[in-house]
Amino acid sequence: MFFEHRAFWLPKDVQEPNAYEDAFDADGNRGVAAICDGVSSSLFSGRWALILAKAVVAQPPDVRSPQALEAWLKRNREAWLSTFDESTLAWHQKPKLLDGAATTLLWVELSRTGAADGVARPFRLRCFAIGDCCLFHVRGNAVLETFPLQQSDKFNNNPQIIRSVAKRSDAMAFQALETQCNPGDLLMLCSDAVGAWTMRQVEAGVDVDWDYYWEMPPEVWQQWIIDLRQQNQIRIDDSTALLLRIAGGHSRPPRAKARSQDDEDSLLDKAETKVRGALKSLKGKLRKGLRGLSESKWLTDEEQK
Repeated sequence: MFFEHRAFWLPKDVQEPNAYEDAFDADGNRGVAAICDGVSSSLFSGRWALILAKAVVAQPPDVRSPQALEAWLKRNREAWLSTFDESTLAWHQKPKLLDGAATTLLWVELSRTGAADGVARPFRLRCFAIGDCCLFHVRGNAVLETFPLQQSDKFNNNPQIIRSVAKRSDAMAFQALETQCNPGDLLMLCSDAVGAWTMRQVEAGVDVDWDYYWEMPPEVWQQWIIDLRQQNQIRIDDSTALLLRIAGGHSRPPRAKARSQDDEDSLLDKAETKVRGALKSLKGKLRKGLRGLSESKWLTDEEQK
């Protein structure tokens, strides 16, 4: 086992979960994980994103060999074409078929650097990317490295993409990173909306509680993203974070003693978008809702006792 993993996701329209066009997959036993962000303006991009994410985890392409990469892409492009019947497409969809679907892609591959001898050794980490899905490498609650982007202003609406049809005009070049990670490190693979927001927190020096991020219930994460959208602090887009906890690390130390109310209030004033701030807001809403329910006219005096 190379890693444990947790996945968090929220569609751009919470009322239309079937319109979610990000995709992810992970295999902790083989040490491979991938994330894709389908381009909404293209045809059936969610299907293409899912096909590529699963294909990478099943068999990562050899990006160093143009022939091997082209053969890998050809198989997956044929798989995408097999998911629909062209004769059933609406008139306005058929022109888009010429350009096909489009997605960004990022994946990681982990391997061991030495023989197993009872000593926790670093792992070799390789990461490949096209477009603006992003990797955050975290150790001891500090971000060591980000890839392929290092600045929040580098996220834009025109990233490099992989198409489900071959086009000679497309210049497709994978960016690559090779480094080491230690047992217990945390890796976050995320789509661009989450990546840009997280990068802004890192640039601002906000103390993100990565340990709690790992432990967070999915429904709390989703409410947190919804709150950020309502505050115009994160772009309204499909939002996905795939977290990998590298195997072999020691147990985390006990969580720090809770801050005083004054300290907590000060922290919230400085960084309303911190995880604790989102959780406190959510708890307050729950308490308010319960208080309102207890005072509701639908409850009898006897029931309220």
